[in-house]
Amino acid sequence: MLRLKFSGLFLLVSYAIGCDVPTRHYTTMKCNPVGTSESGCPARFDCPSLTNHDNSKCYFNGRTYALSEHLPEELAYPYCSALCYCRSGSPFAQFRCTHVDCSEFFHRFDYENCIRTYKPNSCCSSGSVCGDARKKLAECATKDEIYLAGQRMYPTANKCLTCICHSGYNETNIANDPNCYESICGFELFYAKHVYNGGAPVYYQDRCCPWEWRMPKDSDQLVSGGAKKENKDPTLQCKYGKLTMNVGDSLVPEVTDQYTYKCSCQIPPLAQCTMTKNKTE
Repeated sequence: MLRLKFSGLFLLVSYAIGCDVPTRHYTTMKCNPVGTSESGCPARFDCPSLTNHDNSKCYFNGRTYALSEHLPEELAYPYCSALCYCRSGSPFAQFRCTHVDCSEFFHRFDYENCIRTYKPNSCCSSGSVCGDARKKLAECATKDEIYLAGQRMYPTANKCLTCICHSGYNETNIANDPNCYESICGFELFYAKHVYNGGAPVYYQDRCCPWEWRMPKDSDQLVSGGAKKENKDPTLQCKYGKLTMNVGDSLVPEVTDQYTYKCSCQIPPLAQCTMTKNKTE
């Protein structure tokens, strides 16, 4: 297992209206919702990058890149990456990137007296504010914490949104706040081998993007969801390794030393998982 802006705010919400199933992996790949189930979720998604995948090309946020083609720097930089280009690989072509080392990580920082400040869609900080100047900064309040102007924060109203604190910030109006932006999940950039080789996205706690991707295992055991009639429509099934899962089917949970993984077929074509931390006595 591996760890892991859209222009319109409402387009990127990880859940369809009336649907409580995470769909962020589908919207990131620009899959198209098809139909509506009884739960209010899409019945399935049509994903060209999955069904028409070309192993000699790379995919990112709905666009296809040829071998040696570079990803625009503004798309890579939020992930502290640069000079990303499509490179042939086995079994799939993948992006190869240079990691950006922010200069502030190589110097001591006075966390008691200073804060780092950021700009939207940035990797590294744009500066710092210390001492008396820090005391004069505007404050922003979220449900859980107080931030100062220039700091990055994550509003409780939308877990897929990042905002830069500024004077006049109002969490009830984040949809129209130019200092709030939605970032693209980076899994296609770093883990294409898992995304396009049958992996299932794993969601953890209140994270917006998949936390990691789980690959099928020979030990996976299917638990029937108790469907009243057999489904013979392959577009309404999830293919996961050697298993064919109907909507409602799940796997016997996998329990590790720290986490429990529960995987199921909720919205085809991909199975998806949740990861919860095991309780300690």
